[in-house]
Amino acid sequence: MLGYEQRLNERKDSSLFRSRKVRSSDAHWQLDFSTNDYLGLSQHPDIKRAFKQAIDTWGVGSTGSPLLSGYSKVHQELEELLAEWMNKPRALLFNSGFAANHGVLTTLVDKQQKLFADKLVHASIIDGMQHGEGRFKRFPHNQPEPLIGKASPGDWLVTEGVFSMDGDVCDLNHLAYLKQRYGLKIMLDDAHGIAAYGAEGKGSLVADSAVADVITGTFGKALGVGGAFVCADDDEIESLIQFCRDYIYSTAMPPAQAAAIKASVEIVRSAEGDDRRGRLAERIQYFREQLKQRGLKTIESNSAIQTWLFNSDEDALNMATELQAQGYLCSVIRPPTVPAGSSRIRFSLTSEMSKPELAQFWSRVDRILSQL
Repeated sequence: MLGYEQRLNERKDSSLFRSRKVRSSDAHWQLDFSTNDYLGLSQHPDIKRAFKQAIDTWGVGSTGSPLLSGYSKVHQELEELLAEWMNKPRALLFNSGFAANHGVLTTLVDKQQKLFADKLVHASIIDGMQHGEGRFKRFPHNQPEPLIGKASPGDWLVTEGVFSMDGDVCDLNHLAYLKQRYGLKIMLDDAHGIAAYGAEGKGSLVADSAVADVITGTFGKALGVGGAFVCADDDEIESLIQFCRDYIYSTAMPPAQAAAIKASVEIVRSAEGDDRRGRLAERIQYFREQLKQRGLKTIESNSAIQTWLFNSDEDALNMATELQAQGYLCSVIRPPTVPAGSSRIRFSLTSEMSKPELAQFWSRVDRILSQL
């Protein structure tokens, strides 16, 4: 039996077997807690209009890789906008956050450099480190010392702004201190922070973008579209253009997609974006209060990602099944995605969830808990 066949059979016989859920355009849920559309922009009429208008001009595809025929004026304008927004010299577009993180770590880190990464970084960062030339070690979550004491100038510290599974954040001030003390280069993946937090939606680095030498982010979460970007200095971006296989050998994102992203960024930076972030913050505070009032086990987080931890995989699955039967789309996150013993229901909140809807959800939770 081939290795993958044995692994597949073992997975089928376990409680960890994954299945895809098919979305329908007419599907209706009371609330969708599995979405990453934190600001509700995926259905914004101005963004959809920008997408449609660009299709009429450019068609539905880019028709080539970015170094051949796939790089358009729309892509260039979006990169310039992103660089200005993130206060970095240049930006580069990728088709996914996975490709962006993988590409940075396999291109910009050489065998003389060491990488120190948070234990909870995304799988794309782990794969990038494994496939790259640099030696890497992972430190306990948000506790880089004393491991970082082994760093040399030019080594890399890799972390996330808002952590994707726990929803907590990195310590930006501590990163700045470590960067200065050890001469580190810092890569920060802000996939879950960009657009959702900070003035103009600048994300985790709103206070000081210079802390991170390389910023990666996605358009598929709070910006409501798809694709990703890297912001960095000129030499780093030019090196990615020249040497990054994830960039060179991929068809560029469609110009229409880039136009929709540009429209989304403009909304995020406007008064409307401020309003949506304000509503999101209110929903987060309310949800946190409800978790604490019921004494439910959770992880401290002021982000849109909230967690309900369970003592066993079975308990988490049973609760999620009950909630889905009540019309609430929520997902159980289990090992190996999260550490053993930390199975949870992961709730993603959005600015468009109303307080009455959330109050009704907690009423349903109380009813389920009273029957257990």
